[in-house]
Order: sequence, then structure tokens, then C-alpha cells
Amino acid sequence: MGKVTIGIDIGTANISIYSDMEKMIFHEPTVLAYDMKKNKVLEIGHEAKELAEKTPESIVVLSPLQGGIIADFDMTLRLMQKVESRVTAVTGKRFKQMDLIVSLLPGATNIERQAIGDILFSLGVKSLYFIEGSLAATIGAGLPFEKPIANVIVDIGAGKISTSLVSYGGIVTSSTVRKSGDELDRDIAQLVRNKHNVLIGLETAEQVKWQLHCDTSLEKKMIEIEGRDLVTGFPITIKVPSTEFQEEIDEFLKRILGVVQATLETSPPELSGNIRASGLMLTGGGSLLEGLQDWLHDQILVPIHLAPAPFESVALGTSMAAEHLDKLINVEKVTAR
Repeated sequence: MGKVTIGIDIGTANISIYSDMEKMIFHEPTVLAYDMKKNKVLEIGHEAKELAEKTPESIVVLSPLQGGIIADFDMTLRLMQKVESRVTAVTGKRFKQMDLIVSLLPGATNIERQAIGDILFSLGVKSLYFIEGSLAATIGAGLPFEKPIANVIVDIGAGKISTSLVSYGGIVTSSTVRKSGDELDRDIAQLVRNKHNVLIGLETAEQVKWQLHCDTSLEKKMIEIEGRDLVTGFPITIKVPSTEFQEEIDEFLKRILGVVQATLETSPPELSGNIRASGLMLTGGGSLLEGLQDWLHDQILVPIHLAPAPFESVALGTSMAAEHLDKLINVEKVTAR
């Protein structure tokens, strides 16, 4: 490649960018605050997320990706323009001066691929590669992706859960469901509304999620939740037993198990012995749910490992892919239409 290379993971929850020196140069929420009256992006990332549900009507806080795919092309383009400015401030280079390797959801459609390509080419990008996100996560997690052995990666993001079996530099089989952490946040918010007549935002619901254990009976606790009383309209603080959320957690766990089973069931028998010995590697923000490793081990009876940097595995592996292009199957050189 020759030029500076960066790896980009455009996720539902976060955009992460690594340089080819294995240095994180951008990691911010995939969120922007947009002024509809002025047709202007005011903030992106953490600053925009802080404004959620705290602004006048003319200012909206948007997440332009849903379920791992672009739901709003124009807003994603505006967001990436701001992201490029931030990256330029760190590296001194524009995207068009770099080689970009961008991770994609396993099984991404041609339309989804074209949307990401069109956005980046509109920013002047000259050199663009796509890599399957699960393959990138396998590289970033430090697994021996290039060897003819089973590397099973379970990527639990905000908008999707993917499980892939990687061997000899490529994806042998994979499965994806486009419901994940964000769906659990919505389920938590809905339960609080239905059972306690209290309205909470998704940010608060996410904070509740991180206080929960996969088996709430093992760690019973009272969770303090702030919201708006739907009867009086006044602000209110309630305490809810963690056990009330078990049904919502169970649905989340079922989705994870279903994706894992779908991948293992289609794995070549010659690799099954490897899987039994080496197990599965968890990555993505959802992998940090307390008790998940033990729960999944109890279900499938193979070793369960946690990636060294779950939030960063895909972006790190994407940037590292430049060194291994001759060993990788699921990498595509992209040209402008």
C-alpha cells in the first residue's frame, strides 16, 4: 500500500479508527447533534450524545446507523465529514491521502456496501478496501487467523450480534442477527414505563443494563433510576430490583446463543475438535455484560474467552489487515462507481 493506512469500524454505537501504527486515533459515539433550522451539524460523538433529550425542538440528536447499517445516508455523510476533520487534526492528513480499510457487517448487501463506499469516495478517498468485520475482529483479538484451525469470534455490538468461524485467512461460516445491545436498552426502558409509569431515556436504560448480571438471582440489588413520572409529569427517582429485568436479559441471551448455535451447526466437522479445545472469543461492547462468559460456557461447554480490548478489536484488526493482505480472503479492493 505504501501510504499511511487507517482502519475504520463504523459501528451502530461507536466509530473507531486505528492507524497502522496500532494507535487509536478516534473513538466516539456514532451520534450527531443537528440544528434543523440552520441545517448545520453542531456536535458529534460524546458532545452530541450528552445533548440527547436536552435540546430545543429544532435541535435533534441522531444515530444515523441502525442494526449495523446506514439508515440515514445524508446524516452519515455529514458525520463522516466531521470525523475526517478530527482525524486530520491528529494525523495532519486527509482521508484522500491515506489508504482506508473499512470493516463491514458479515453478509452486508451490495446496497449497504455501495452506501459506505459512496460516502467515503465523496470525501475524496482514493484508496479503499473493505474487510469483513468478524475477520478484522479475529485479527484484532490476536487469534491465529492465518492458520488452518478454528477461530470462532462472537462480536456483540450495539446493533448486531455476529458469530464467525475463521480459518486460513477467511470466514468459513457465519451468522448475524441485527438486534443486540440497543434492543436490550429499549426493552429496559419499556419495562420501566409499563411497570412503574416512569419514562426514561435510552441513555439511562443503558446505564441500568451495565448494572445487571446475566443471572440477576446471583446478584440481587436495587437499582436507582431517574426519570419522569407519567402520572404527575414530575421528575422522580425510583428503586427497582434487578430481578425485574431478568426476562429482558434472557431475550438478549437467547439471541446470542441462537447466533452461536447457527454458526457451530454449519462448521466443518474437521474443525469441531479445534473449537472444543480453543473455544470462542467474545468481543464488542455487549461482551462485557456481567456473567456472560460463565453463562455461555454453561450452554455450549467450550472455553469462552474475552478479547483484550472488546470495544477496539474490529478497528484494531482492520488497521492491521494492511500487513496481511496476501493472507486474507475476505478483503475487497473498492473502486468508485
